[in-house]
Amino acid sequence: MKSFLRTLIAVLLADLLIVLILVVVVATKAKETPKIESGSVLIQSIDGSLPEYTEPGGLPGFGSTTMTHTMLLENLEKARRDKRIRAVVLKLGSPSIGYGKMEEMRDRIDDLRRAGKPVIGYTEFLTNRAIYLGSSCDSLYLMRNGYVSLSGFATERSFIKGTLEKLGIKDNIHRIEKYKSAAEILQRKDLSPESRANVEWIIDTYYPNFLRTVEEGRGLGPGTLESQVLSRPAMVPREALEAGLVDRLLYWDELESTLLRLPGVKAARKTPKGLDPRPRMVTGQSYAKVERDEVGIRPKKTIAIVHAQGTIAGERSGVVFPVGTTMGAATMEEAFREALSNKKVEAIVFRVDSGGGESSTSWRIGRAAERASRVKPVVVSMVDLAASGAYTISYPCSTLVAGRLSVVGSIGSISGKFNMRGFYDKLGMTKDFVTRGPHALMESDYFDYSPEEYAEFARRHWEDYYEWVDDIAAKRGFTRAQIDSVGRGRVWTGEQAILHGLIDTLGGFDTAVEIAKKKAGIPASEEVAFVHYPKAPGPLEALRQGGFSFAILRILDSATALFRREATWAIDWESYW
Repeated sequence: MKSFLRTLIAVLLADLLIVLILVVVVATKAKETPKIESGSVLIQSIDGSLPEYTEPGGLPGFGSTTMTHTMLLENLEKARRDKRIRAVVLKLGSPSIGYGKMEEMRDRIDDLRRAGKPVIGYTEFLTNRAIYLGSSCDSLYLMRNGYVSLSGFATERSFIKGTLEKLGIKDNIHRIEKYKSAAEILQRKDLSPESRANVEWIIDTYYPNFLRTVEEGRGLGPGTLESQVLSRPAMVPREALEAGLVDRLLYWDELESTLLRLPGVKAARKTPKGLDPRPRMVTGQSYAKVERDEVGIRPKKTIAIVHAQGTIAGERSGVVFPVGTTMGAATMEEAFREALSNKKVEAIVFRVDSGGGESSTSWRIGRAAERASRVKPVVVSMVDLAASGAYTISYPCSTLVAGRLSVVGSIGSISGKFNMRGFYDKLGMTKDFVTRGPHALMESDYFDYSPEEYAEFARRHWEDYYEWVDDIAAKRGFTRAQIDSVGRGRVWTGEQAILHGLIDTLGGFDTAVEIAKKKAGIPASEEVAFVHYPKAPGPLEALRQGGFSFAILRILDSATALFRREATWAIDWESYW
């Protein structure tokens, strides 16, 4: 036995040592700054999930996402100013991102083109999102034997009420209210009229925008995309070319030869014998390590970017399996304190990208944002999602900016418990109790709420809701009735939210920065530096925050990516709660 224990301990220590060595090696390599040669082309991949900021559990080299939306926007901004970068290629995979992020990307692409930097889109999979981004480029190319999957928009929702019934599980859920559709997963077997209406007014904004944007970008006549493209269930690359959806069909090596014909693009110094010369290229991951001052951006003033992403829950931000990235109250409170303590910081842009979460945690983060706004200007910048608890953390600030296709609102609540007794009976499991005092078993999962308990629970829930509504009304300058009329779970696009007074301005990151500069007294034409909070964790801290769970999530995500390849939803409604 002693020999076995010694062997086991030795194996565990060896495994730990290997992990630590790998972490150190990866961390050291990550610090290396690439050498960018003149006449280079930036190859920026846009594929899969693209978190707004470095995820807290991201362990370098163990499945972490090396590219974020923030890094991508920064890369495109640097490329616009960098004289060494002569062109940009957007390598479009199958991005699973929202239209809020894509609108910010399109803004940066427009900036590049205005600066005279050619932007080329290249894809092997011409999907709705690929053509939405690609239509903003100078040219859009598709692989000769690529895949075309363009379709109208749809959204679906799965319901498990029948499953719970088969398992003997009863819900004791109270929701506020009919538009808070996430609860319907548990309580219904189809969409309620209210939930269906909410989906329809979102999709009725997204779909026409998609048609108009792609048609204008590709130079197609109004109505062409729907009548001549989407009306066809399937297309091959040649047909996509004939329809004007792309400019050329070519393989990657043919694209490289095309790049060499662009003004200023130079060939790589070494070319294997027998192969055509390649252009000098730098990947987005490498270019992200290039500092702003290296490309000629040398600002004197600083704006802090406080990032809020993931499910709002708990004390510390991290990764919780199977939920994924979480936003903790203590982590966010510290982020605001650090931004305020930094004497170089003139203003704060609060980037929010979340579907909500725990109400108490949301209140704490919102309180931290409000207190920070009393010391330095704070401008909220909503990305893809600022719904439910994520709206709670946003509205206490004086200026709310959202993209026209961002998703905002969901002012409502879901609370309650499950009665698991039927399920326990199927397992042959029983419980017994010793109690003192009234309603001692109110929160037990072995019983339903009594009629009295449910009535009091619902009353308290409504009281909490109206306290929230009243606070929004006070800070936004409306009445309770006005906020209530756009609340009760209703979800809006940015375009709709501004009409209801839930936000102040339409725009992306750049708009929020412009407003923050104005509030801080920084001239509009003056460049600013950015410092980001919460600080990205180092490798060892990432381990503590759940790096291995994060790696498992990434592996599962990659394993199922193929099956999602053809699913180009307008809205992933499952995440809007």
